[in-house]
Amino acid sequence: MIDIHCHIMPGVDDGSKNLEESLAIFENAATSGITDIILTPHYIKGTRYQYDNENKEKLAEILREALRRAELDINVYIGNEIYIDESVPKLLDEHKIATLAGSRYILIELPVNSEFHSAPELIFKLISSDFIPVIAHPERYIYFQKHPEKVDRYIELGCLMQGNYMSLLGKYGKKAKSTLKYLLQERKIDLLASDIHHSYHEYRLPEAEKKVLRIVRDKDLVQKLFIENPEKIIKNQEI
Repeated sequence: MIDIHCHIMPGVDDGSKNLEESLAIFENAATSGITDIILTPHYIKGTRYQYDNENKEKLAEILREALRRAELDINVYIGNEIYIDESVPKLLDEHKIATLAGSRYILIELPVNSEFHSAPELIFKLISSDFIPVIAHPERYIYFQKHPEKVDRYIELGCLMQGNYMSLLGKYGKKAKSTLKYLLQERKIDLLASDIHHSYHEYRLPEAEKKVLRIVRDKDLVQKLFIENPEKIIKNQEI
């Protein structure tokens, strides 16, 4: 698997608290067969979650060195999970926030409880600037749970959809689970990722892959969701 959404960068958001915890997560990732990880700490304007690109790259290099010493063969890239805000285009221009592994793809988080009505307009601006928005965990947003057809507007604009596979294992409740199942059945999910935060969470990848296969009944699609499409992001190729 290639994981494009996680919170393993230590001490910068609500994920891993320190290098020791990050390494414990990486060990679990390696055991689970994960070969590449994009580190996507939260970037939320006006909060303490505003770690800029220069500092992220320095911290990523510390992690790479720690991985080498631990003999863990995982490639590490930087990115962000960016909470949608009118300032996102400017922050991208100023190189304050990161696309996924330096590609055109950008991981966008929407509000969980209520719709951000300017979101489609802002998404259109990003696409017009040659970025490809990837909407993080659509199954977790209450308005998509109530009206999953609302996902279509974002897809029609040109967004991709990244589901958290742990939703299928019940981590985020019954509604998130049923919404992700529906979106997978309707072929509206383009990528699956862990969104892992802490060392007491496990990847549970084999279990998740079996569940996804039972839902989509297509081994090639499972391969695309977990490996091929994430690899295209790292290579900055079209999905």
